[in-house]
Amino acid sequence: MSRAVLSSPALRSIVPCALLFALTAAPAAAQAPRRGGLWADAGVGYGRFRLTCTTCASVAAAGGTEVTITVGGAPTANVLLGVQAQAWSSSGSGTSQQVRSLTAIVQWYPWPAGGLFVRAGTGVVQGPVAPRTDGVQPATIQGTGVGLDFGVGYDLPVSEHFGVTVQAATHIAALGDLLVNGQVANDVIAYVARLGVAIVLR
Repeated sequence: MSRAVLSSPALRSIVPCALLFALTAAPAAAQAPRRGGLWADAGVGYGRFRLTCTTCASVAAAGGTEVTITVGGAPTANVLLGVQAQAWSSSGSGTSQQVRSLTAIVQWYPWPAGGLFVRAGTGVVQGPVAPRTDGVQPATIQGTGVGLDFGVGYDLPVSEHFGVTVQAATHIAALGDLLVNGQVANDVIAYVARLGVAIVLR
């Protein structure tokens, strides 16, 4: 190859560009999301709880802390299956409030190479709940029912096996007819809306 070719301006511009591409492509490939085999995430954030019923005079609501832990497997690159444990808790006026659930979930990525996902599932919800109302001593409600979970999130990969996820979701639970201070509350529905951050391992 002649010196004229080696010293051409076009070649001198291509070589640095190729080296720059090689240096940036390696970290990008290392940080590409890996979806296969076992996976898990653990998150924490803010949760807003609401409790309604057909015979309630008002809606009870409270803010608190939401913790979720999910483990499962990845049958395909854009579908994850797992079991999610969720706990919302708060305290006020000396009364502890808590809602727990265990849910089978499906997490779907519309674009396999992207980080956006939709999560949905169903499972069992249980908890002693004491909703706070103005000027009224909190009334303890305890029940078990079936819940539905819907959410969206976005994965921010840090490496091939580790990442951070931003999640927003709502959990709706039908607790049925419950006894509240000696009175029957009909068709009790509990809602927990949450916004949090999770650590993901794959």
